[in-house]
Parts: sequence; C-alpha cells; structure tokens
Amino acid sequence: MRHAFLLIAHNEFQLLKVLLSMLDDKRNDIFLHIDKKVDIKSLDKDLFILKHARLFLLEHRLDVRWGDISVVKVEMLMFETARMKGPYDYYHLLSGVDLPIKSQDYIHEFFEKNKGYEFVAYSQGEANLKDLEWKMSNYHLFTRYYKIPPRFFRKKVERFRQKFLNLQKKYHYCRPYEIDFKKGSNWVSISNDLVTILLEKKKFILKRFKYVCCGDEIFLHSILWNSPLRDKIYRVNRDAGNGIRAIDWTRGDPYVWKKEDLSLLLESDDLFARKFSSDDMEIVMKVKELFS
Repeated sequence: MRHAFLLIAHNEFQLLKVLLSMLDDKRNDIFLHIDKKVDIKSLDKDLFILKHARLFLLEHRLDVRWGDISVVKVEMLMFETARMKGPYDYYHLLSGVDLPIKSQDYIHEFFEKNKGYEFVAYSQGEANLKDLEWKMSNYHLFTRYYKIPPRFFRKKVERFRQKFLNLQKKYHYCRPYEIDFKKGSNWVSISNDLVTILLEKKKFILKRFKYVCCGDEIFLHSILWNSPLRDKIYRVNRDAGNGIRAIDWTRGDPYVWKKEDLSLLLESDDLFARKFSSDDMEIVMKVKELFS
C-alpha cells in the first residue's frame, strides 16, 4: 500500500524533525506545508533530509489562521498536491505537533486489514449540534482576526463580530443548509475515493465555507456524510466515527501530552496522538524510541 502523510506546520520544528524521522519509511510519501509566516530560510536544512521516504515541500505556502477559510484552503491544497503525485491508498492529515504511537509496520498492517474505511471522527451530543448550527447558520466575517494580538484589537473585532451576529439573529437570518452538515476533528486518514470526491466538490467547499468559523472541522465530515462512502466510516459505535487519533479534550484545548501520560498512550488503540510540545521532549523522545 502507498501512503501519503500530509503535514501542516507553523512552529515547533524540533518536534517536527522527530515526526518526520518517525514517518521516514520507503512505503510513505510525505507532503509538508510550512506556514507562509515562517522564514523558511532560517530553518535547519537537516530538517528536510530523509533516508527512505520521499519528501515534497510545498512551494505554494499559505498564511494560515485559526478558524479561518485559510485552514480549509491549505487542507484542500494538501489533498490536491498529493493526489497529483498519487494516487495513494490513504492520505493522513497531521499537524506538525502530532506523533505516531505505533510502528510503521503496525500502521501499514492496520490499513491493509481495514482497507476502504474512512477514519474520520465525528463530534456528537447536543452541545456540538448547537455549535455546528451557530457556525453554519451565520456569516462569520472576522475569523481571520480572531487570534491576532494585540488584545485591544481583538476586543474591537469581537465587538464588531457580536454586533453582526446579533443583527442576523434579530432579523432571523439563517444561511441555507444545502446538505446535511456534520462536524468533528479535522485530523483524518482517508481513502483515495474520498479525496477524489473532495476535489470534485472543491468549488462548493471554498464558496460555502468562506465565512464559516472553523470550517475545517465541518467541510470534510459533511461531504463524506452526504456521499456514497458514508457506510465506509470506521465507527466505534452506531453514530460516531473514529479518527484513530488520541486527542484529549477533557484536560485541554486539546491537552498537551506529558511524560506522565506515556502509559496512557501505550495502552491506546489509536495510531497517532495529538498534541506534543518541545517543552517536554522527554515523552517525545520516548515515543520515538518505542515506535521508530
């Protein structure tokens, strides 16, 4: 099987180097997008040297902002770029602060046994449904500036945003629901069939999710849910999909794994974990030691 690992990075390059080394397998091709805000010439050139895997550093780099359409665009760019080099059996979307928590042999064997399934995690529950409605029903015009300092500027943006949302609510304006929208984690492992469908829907995706908050958590899940591949979602129960990623939302946003969490990761059935930090390289190097 051929696998494409699509990495989106903007910092933590010490950790990214570990991730690349753990994916350095002749069965893998790696596609790396480094945020446009980063001075790429300042990075250690050894970062891009691998022994076995092919590494494709994307020349077209985007200025990616949290919650903004730019996240949707970079993910679509990754799928499109990899598809042109492929096709691949699976496309794995990872951030630069993720790590595999299984060996490459285990990962390849797992996907061989489960070939054809889509590993996409769906968010469930009333709170998530309300959040989805809020994000999809309104125009969110200021997503690009939600996390830009300084603080006083963020407060101004928030006031304008709230006034605009209140106007939409006052006049009972809701954006149309062209399809049945769903949401979940944007870090996924998907088949070539789903990537093909996403690229066919590219025009709709970029238009409909332009003014959506955190559209990267919605567009792929919605396209998959409304496609013939819905029955191929790898489920842990009747409703929820499983993205085979260990992500702890109860202790953080998400929680950053620490050395004392190693036993939890070793006991996990997941294949990847998010997220780590160079502030605690002890667990990073232990994971590398165990699964490289």
